[in-house]
Amino acid sequence: MKILNLFLSLHPPSSEVGFITNEGDLPPVYMDYFPYPSLRPYQDRMLDAVYDTVRRGDHGILMLDAPTGCGKTSCISAALAAAPGKIVVAVRTISQIDIYLEELGRIWGSTHHRPEVSYMVGKAKVCPFADEFGGESVYSACSRLKEWSKNYMTTKLRKGGESVYIAERDSIPEEMPGNRTFCPCYLRSREAFDLNGKIFFRRSTLALDAVERLKKKINAPEDLLDICEGLCPYEVMALYAKTSDLIIMNYSHLFSPDFQEIIFQWLELDSEKVTVFVDEAHNLGDAVRGMNTRALTIRMIDLAETEVGKFEKALGQATLAEASSMWRREGIKAIRLLLPRLKRFILSRESRMPEGEALLDTDMFRGFLYDGIDDIEGALSNISEVSLAVAEMRLAEGDSENLQGEIQPNLAQVLLFLMEIEQAEEDRSYQAKVSSISSGDRRWTRLEVTRIDPAPVIRRITDNVNATVMLSGTLSPLEAYELYCLGEEGRATKLSLPNPFPRENRLLMVAKRATTRLGSREDADNRREITSHIGAVVMGVPGNVALFFTSYAMMNSYREFALAYARKANKRLFSEPRAAEDVPMVLDQFFRQGCLSGGVLMGVCGGKLAEGIDYKGEALYGVAVIGLPLGVFDEIQREINDYYSKKYGKEKGLLIAYTLPAINKGLQAAGRVIRAESEKGVILFCDSRFNSLGPGGVKQYLPSWVAEELVSVDARESVRAIREKEIDWGRSNASCK
Repeated sequence: MKILNLFLSLHPPSSEVGFITNEGDLPPVYMDYFPYPSLRPYQDRMLDAVYDTVRRGDHGILMLDAPTGCGKTSCISAALAAAPGKIVVAVRTISQIDIYLEELGRIWGSTHHRPEVSYMVGKAKVCPFADEFGGESVYSACSRLKEWSKNYMTTKLRKGGESVYIAERDSIPEEMPGNRTFCPCYLRSREAFDLNGKIFFRRSTLALDAVERLKKKINAPEDLLDICEGLCPYEVMALYAKTSDLIIMNYSHLFSPDFQEIIFQWLELDSEKVTVFVDEAHNLGDAVRGMNTRALTIRMIDLAETEVGKFEKALGQATLAEASSMWRREGIKAIRLLLPRLKRFILSRESRMPEGEALLDTDMFRGFLYDGIDDIEGALSNISEVSLAVAEMRLAEGDSENLQGEIQPNLAQVLLFLMEIEQAEEDRSYQAKVSSISSGDRRWTRLEVTRIDPAPVIRRITDNVNATVMLSGTLSPLEAYELYCLGEEGRATKLSLPNPFPRENRLLMVAKRATTRLGSREDADNRREITSHIGAVVMGVPGNVALFFTSYAMMNSYREFALAYARKANKRLFSEPRAAEDVPMVLDQFFRQGCLSGGVLMGVCGGKLAEGIDYKGEALYGVAVIGLPLGVFDEIQREINDYYSKKYGKEKGLLIAYTLPAINKGLQAAGRVIRAESEKGVILFCDSRFNSLGPGGVKQYLPSWVAEELVSVDARESVRAIREKEIDWGRSNASCK
């Protein structure tokens, strides 16, 4: 294996570990990662590909599509062997952090190498006082307490007559929770010092000591609070990130417009020596599109007006010469004209439009907003100057902050929205819309501008770092994801691996006739066929099964049928909850049912239960994907389709814009079953389009191993196929130990 000699010369295995070294050319360092002999060929191909890409550098990109359970996460070891500097792992959710920490723990336990690993977690997740702030956001409360804490340290420093204020030498008073005038954790994490009469702040010795403690072992995010011992976990975490070998962070830190320009500077990274790992890369394009959405709400406008009021009050205390500055006068004049108009426009749409989304008529919007303003560019420039002054004078109000922990002015957010509306006039990759949702008697309406093409944003990172590795179990077809995420054919090296698990351990079926095409949904024969397929899975597969539908409406329309079949099979029915906080409880009950007579879980493709949940062992024995989960074909989607069709041609454009997300949702849902070599499972794609190469068909876009193994069945045949397979497996309802 190519990387064996270099990796072992850099990081030799510990003699105490006692690895077997006579297993061919398999590196001892990887033995624990791949305990099954059948996975070793996949290991070699993946690790070699990652090593070659990272070692070669030159802004190379590797797109790796390999089924779940192949050990893709262990590719981080090959990157550690080859990387010229720091590795940044971009993940979609916090739960994925633990997966990489576990993998790095194996490296620590198997070699002398001790890569230092840090992570960036949202402030709300780690703040010890988060539950004290009531209706105030953690970001706003933190910003306020930090400012008060700095004032406290400054006062103490000047009264004490010393050059440095160190909290551990001070007797910090106890304060009542919810009524704090400073943050004791922040005080202990910082030191104030006087330099030529000016007060500065630096990380405290206590914070540096906490970083040294973090270096001694792999620490989970939930342990951070205890390790910090009364320090601010966010401050310690940020400090450690600057020196660690590997940083795990959310997609947003690399790809959001608010962070992308400053993340490398803040963490003191040399981009040419940074290697980026993108986990669950099939989500990257959609996630970047979501992060590159500018929203404008009534609350933002109200907070912006508060900021301007504070700025005007501050101006009243300025000298006459400063107050007479033209940009200030003109900027405030434009702001006082535009903010009320923006509020009236949103309220007018709220009173007229139904719940949902609609394209924004930008000509009408701009005509209303800028009526009487001849120089729009000049007005926005003057507003920009005021916005910068608001930020510099720390007059911001609101709920969002930058990487340095400073609250971002809402006036700046309003300005950025207006500037992107202007950008949308020139650039078809920007889409403007109005969104309105209701809950009880309350209604929320907002304006949005979305950059629907994520490729330029992603390329700002990939084209400037040493190398990028994009990993996923559903990155098929790779050519389509390459265009969607990178905007160019041939930009990446692509590697797609077949399923390494025994083929006899799985049954992949596709419906011959059943479909959720719009024109067939209410057809009685079609519904009867779908219902019978559901019955075949619920009653034929022992233990836990899952049914994933194209929408909540469709899920509800088949609920009574699923319930009836579940009762016949002596199984309990569970439905995906609308509230995310209810998901753990539902899953816990469902998993427990797998140890009893079994359960039936109903969810939605692309929903809370169909992606990111690991259904191991008896947690899930069968999955039915009911329908091809295409998005709503409304005016918003048509505009997106049109953009990509003009960019790549009709066939490729429609695939990327409309079909690819549906395929991915279906594959993700199906991938919840069979997560390891020893597991057995049934998968049914209950829509004939999964087996069609004709118009609307998607078989040609499926992973080759899926397309090759699909068995076409009608409802009666699915009953027989499942029965025969279960007899062959000798499987019955699970009995957990």
